[in-house]
Amino acid sequence: MRVLLWSLASLLAFSACAPATAEVRRFDLIIQNQCTGPNQSVFFYVNGEFVGVVRGSRLFPSLREGRYELRAEGTQPGQPGHLRFTRSLTLDKDTVWTLCP
Repeated sequence: MRVLLWSLASLLAFSACAPATAEVRRFDLIIQNQCTGPNQSVFFYVNGEFVGVVRGSRLFPSLREGRYELRAEGTQPGQPGHLRFTRSLTLDKDTVWTLCP
């Protein structure tokens, strides 16, 4: 009987230590850059962090659900027509952000 009670108590203690695993939802973000000139290629930032250069279309896969601050700016600063794009986004589905539509 003691072994059974000890086993049950151990099982309860270990299960209490197990982390709660809520499924994290993830979504894709596609940047479609249709700009020309000094904005044909843009530096792309997510929450202030540089994540890459976008020319044409680029997929940023499997981002966690949540709020994001996006910024893109032409790779040729100082050129006439140089643009900076910003967007606040709550990512709760796959999303496409089109620059210079």
